[in-house]
Amino acid sequence: MGKSRKRRKSALNQGNIIGDSHRTENDENINYTFKVLSAIGIIIIVSGHCYNGGISLMYDWFPKYSFNLALFVFISGYFYKEKHEEHIFKYIWGRTKRLLIPAYLWNIVYGVIAFALTQSGYAMAQGKFNLYNLFVMPFIDGESFVYNLGSWFVYPLFCVCVFNILFRKLLKKVHRGNEYVILAVYLAVGIFGVQYCILNPAPQGVLLLLCRSMLFLPCFQFGKFYHEKLEKHDNLNSVAYFAIVLGVQLILLTFCQNLEYIPSKCVEFENGPVVPYLTAITGIAFWLRVAKLITPIIKNKKLVRMISDNTYGIMIHHIFAFMIVKWAFWGLSIITPFFKDFDLIKLKSTIWYIYRPYDLNFYCIIYLAAGIFIPVLIETVTHKAFAFMKGQTLKKLRKNRRSKKKS
Repeated sequence: MGKSRKRRKSALNQGNIIGDSHRTENDENINYTFKVLSAIGIIIIVSGHCYNGGISLMYDWFPKYSFNLALFVFISGYFYKEKHEEHIFKYIWGRTKRLLIPAYLWNIVYGVIAFALTQSGYAMAQGKFNLYNLFVMPFIDGESFVYNLGSWFVYPLFCVCVFNILFRKLLKKVHRGNEYVILAVYLAVGIFGVQYCILNPAPQGVLLLLCRSMLFLPCFQFGKFYHEKLEKHDNLNSVAYFAIVLGVQLILLTFCQNLEYIPSKCVEFENGPVVPYLTAITGIAFWLRVAKLITPIIKNKKLVRMISDNTYGIMIHHIFAFMIVKWAFWGLSIITPFFKDFDLIKLKSTIWYIYRPYDLNFYCIIYLAAGIFIPVLIETVTHKAFAFMKGQTLKKLRKNRRSKKKS
């Protein structure tokens, strides 16, 4: 009974960007605050691709692209454990299975979809269906097939995880496990990377992967540093806490023209190499406290668990889910007297065409809901299909063994 329960729990977490990291060390107690934080984070990311999803989650104060991906890297860093350093290759293989292999498999699927749609007049996919775009492009770009462009984030996150464990293990005599020293080193690396991107805009190829990884590296350490040094002191009254966070953010908004940048391209760092990390800290700090406050109320809600346990799938599939919504609007524009202003040319020419009836952003709530629940459905169906195929394979193997024993 205990073993089957553990299997069910691990299966629930396969769809999360950070794998099993919502669990504490005894693998039984769940960190509900970070589950809620993950759910909030993925909603912010999906809404950022569809005119805020028809809602506003303090976006005027905390612009989405000033902290949204840093939040997920922070969560990954929070759950990093020193015991991983006892088995480096096991850890790297674990990250490979949870991050890279599924992303590669889905890249092949979306490569086929992009090829098929290209034959039907869709001109969005940048890359051809070839070995390079199937196996090399994901690491150094990740956006050529566009319908799964959210998966680009997986590869620099993997690089950050690998760099972190190698740095901690191989250079332990240098940093001596001192989290302050590691934080300083990672911040220096990140600031250098952002400054390089400012001086050399729009890096390409391997250099883009390197810059993305350098950008995220300090955010990973923010999570580890918070877990090790700050969390035990994080008990300030919420009124004072929000006053400080909002006060700092107000200063940033006052003296910085645009806090947002484009992490996927590593461009538009208009406020220098330090501000992106300040906005990462303020954005994470704000939503972390919000998550703490609402966790007792919603922690047992199935909807929250469903979203937080499928952040990986949502990240990969939500753009394609938007396409499904747009195809639905297109179909309705043909068979009904509604939505006649739907632009088929834009549908086929740019992935960022988000059709809004009457130009009302409120309709984007449909895209937001689809961007979350269609990926959950895709992940659920594929997991059940793989489980069925695995079960059938095991049955055949057992049957063959029995027949061999009888013979």
